[in-house]
Amino acid sequence: TVGAKWKNKSTIRTYTKPSNPSTAGQQSVRGVFASMTSFVAMFADQIKYLSALNTAGQSVRNAIIQANKAQIMDGTFDKTTLLISKGGLQKVAGESASETSGKITVTWTKPTATNFTANAELIAVMVQPASGLVEVVTAPATTETVSGTMTFAQGNVDVYVYYLDKRGSNKVASASDYISVTIA
Repeated sequence: TVGAKWKNKSTIRTYTKPSNPSTAGQQSVRGVFASMTSFVAMFADQIKYLSALNTAGQSVRNAIIQANKAQIMDGTFDKTTLLISKGGLQKVAGESASETSGKITVTWTKPTATNFTANAELIAVMVQPASGLVEVVTAPATTETVSGTMTFAQGNVDVYVYYLDKRGSNKVASASDYISVTIA
């Protein structure tokens, strides 16, 4: 028997060893969860104040993991469909990214929806897992271009773009979109 506190009361119960299934499916889910968690951890703290995800009682990293729960349960981690933002604003349109001397420039078509305020920004999150480099840049949604200042190493860079509109103490965002850039 073991003693413990439950709802602030002392209790005694029979000890039962918790089950720890080690099935192939469970190992697949654990592997995807670990991969996604380590990838998102690279940039989650940097977008803490640039997110409209519901973070009540949790970190931005956990909110992103929760938003992508279906991928984890399917046993697949696909960076191209990973959502790092979601919301009711119009998605970014006409987005593309290019690189010059290892620096990334993102372009897009300014939003046409009427529910944007003058505070609306485009957020670009650039992640290069191989080198561990991360850069987050912002620009007014109407400018249609933003350039990073960090020089990325040779290889692939994952770029996520989304709109964020700050309305007083509230934030509204769009669903994120993915762009892949190869640094030559």
